[in-house]
Amino acid sequence: MRLKTLSIIILPALFMVLSTAGHSAPVLKMSSQWTENTPGGQVDLWWADQIREATNGEVDIKIFWEGALGKGKENLGLIQSGAIELAAMSPGYFPAELPFHAAPNSIPMAMSEVPQATELMERLLVEVPEFEEEAKRNGMKALFFHHLNPYLLVCKEMVSSVADMEGKKVRTWGKDMPRMVQAAGGVPITLGLPELYEGLSKGTVDCIPFSVDLMVSYKIYEVAKHIHYITLWEGPTNAVWISSAIWEGFTDEQRAIVQDLSFQAARRDRDQVLAAGKEAIGILEAQGVQFHEFPAEEAAKWRAANPDFFADFIADMTEMGRGEDATKTIEIWREVVGN
Repeated sequence: MRLKTLSIIILPALFMVLSTAGHSAPVLKMSSQWTENTPGGQVDLWWADQIREATNGEVDIKIFWEGALGKGKENLGLIQSGAIELAAMSPGYFPAELPFHAAPNSIPMAMSEVPQATELMERLLVEVPEFEEEAKRNGMKALFFHHLNPYLLVCKEMVSSVADMEGKKVRTWGKDMPRMVQAAGGVPITLGLPELYEGLSKGTVDCIPFSVDLMVSYKIYEVAKHIHYITLWEGPTNAVWISSAIWEGFTDEQRAIVQDLSFQAARRDRDQVLAAGKEAIGILEAQGVQFHEFPAEEAAKWRAANPDFFADFIADMTEMGRGEDATKTIEIWREVVGN
């Protein structure tokens, strides 16, 4: 009877050992809020493939697109619970948990060129200790940040002045973008990326801040035909985050490989985003999209009506006992933009 019992216990265990022998490490699940066909999505695929090859399959990452594993605002909780190991998610969705990371991802009208975002995040992650500490408190590490071309004002109807924004429903995120919209008399509406097409189609929003290449990727040109040359936001977008537990479980060699390829991915992402932006203009024009200059005096009027986002950020972080790092963040930000 005892032998029979032992065989019931041992044989399944032996089968499990044999069935897993020779197999690579478990696949790490990565949730992405983007579609696979975006420049950032293609960079993430390249990055995952390069890591798999460089580690001989010891670090194997599978990407799930368009919120298949969870919506954008759910990813932080999914990483913290261990449901996923990595996420490509925007820190601007989590201003309470990630205020330092969220600032460059959400403060509007504070950058104008894509390379500024590259330099800013490379410096902040190295020179401001709070960025790493903030990620650690949330059980994560930021590996690299994606880029976006300038988010211009995209509307269903032409807009030529701040007065025309009165009552317009505009897609926003975070805590600062809504205040920018309100400063122009608009109505902020929170929508995720997968909801933008339907939101414009059904009139949930009248306008969205969006880049020309993402208009192509998400086919926004089918439901909004007017692009206005005023940069509402520019900066780093979603980062690729990894669970602290997974990161700490890597060997020193694996961490070095991932860090090096993450640096390469950020630069590759920047270059592909710039190229996609140039290509997108011709595609949109062929789809009947109209490009409009937003009068300089009206843009200045809008900026003047905005709150002082930098001062507010420093004040908020000072109340949390992190004023020194906040001040350093803004100093670096001003240097990058000024140069």
